[in-house]
Amino acid sequence: ILGYHAINVGTMNVSELAKPPRGTPSHGEIPVLFLGQVAVDLKAQGLGIGGLLMHHVFEKARVIADEAGCHAVLLDVMSDGDAEAFDKRKGWYEDFGFQSFASNEARMFLTMKQVRSVTGQ
Repeated sequence: ILGYHAINVGTMNVSELAKPPRGTPSHGEIPVLFLGQVAVDLKAQGLGIGGLLMHHVFEKARVIADEAGCHAVLLDVMSDGDAEAFDKRKGWYEDFGFQSFASNEARMFLTMKQVRSVTGQ
């Protein structure tokens, strides 16, 4: 196994967002996809496998979101290691367009509109 990813369906409260999406229900919870992790074996890092996995995440997210009505992909940047390792991981996700929540720099999101733009769908 050179790498893997994990995606789960969940909800988030729109109070975490600067601007709630149009049509947000009164209870404030919207469906989202959580990217549990994208991991690449140490021996295979730097070969582009992480990028391939992330694009697979985007393809799967688009299909799942179309079925479940999800608004975004969320993730939490792992904080194991030192600040430099955290910044490197965070920067890797930023390169794909993920943005941090104002209230928590480790929690990041990418809207489904952005995902569809990346996948050309």
